Amino acid sequence: MDLKALVAPVEAAMRATRQKVLDAYRSQADPERFKQDGSPVTDLDLELERDLAAALLPLEPSWGLFGEESGTLREGTPTWHLDPVDGTANFSRRIGVFGCQLALVDGNTPLFAAVYEPLLNEFTWAAQGLGTWHEGRRVTMPERPSKHAVICVDISSSGLFAERPELLMTMRKASYKARALGSVAIHVRDVALGAADGYLGGRRSVTAFHDLAPGTLLVREAGGLVTDGKGGDVMIERRVLVAGSRQVHDWLCGLLAAS
Repeated sequence: MDLKALVAPVEAAMRATRQKVLDAYRSQADPERFKQDGSPVTDLDLELERDLAAALLPLEPSWGLFGEESGTLREGTPTWHLDPVDGTANFSRRIGVFGCQLALVDGNTPLFAAVYEPLLNEFTWAAQGLGTWHEGRRVTMPERPSKHAVICVDISSSGLFAERPELLMTMRKASYKARALGSVAIHVRDVALGAADGYLGGRRSVTAFHDLAPGTLLVREAGGLVTDGKGGDVMIERRVLVAGSRQVHDWLCGLLAAS
């Protein structure tokens, strides 16, 4: 499988959504709508998923595709997992932190991943064994001590910190800064790029592949670690997600074990 051959068509498809995103972002926000699981959905989510699915499906007819909004659009292995707008709550309130993310996953193994941030027009991709690339340059995560680390966190009502609020305070006191931006795509992408040093989050329910797989591959291919907080493969357990440089990842896992 030539994973590098996916870069050009995926990048073109993701960048092609930008004008629709800008037009929607600059227009008056629609009344908020919510799905059965309580998460928001907009017309943009649905439209971008249709556009991206139409671009991905012809790349290889034997591959499957699963969209966050539509579910299974085609059975097949490996499978594309697509999140057209990650950070929909931000977009619907016109908070400028959101992105599109996707991954090609074989079983529990992400093979190819991409995150596109339309407001900045920035494209990041990774492929198994080929590294992580941002706007045409290969990136490698820096190592910083925990006291200088910026940690991104998921503070949703169903998340890890809702059950263990003291963990957030412990982490915050021992690090440089904590950030909760509301988009796992942007959070973990920033960890891979070295703009942040770690990510800590988790849910009571199993996390969907489209939320988990893209950032996992970006960080791993940039030289970082991604686990379930206990040394296991996060793509199997799919509840707690710890990502970061090796030093920061191990420190975050130590905090989890001690709390």
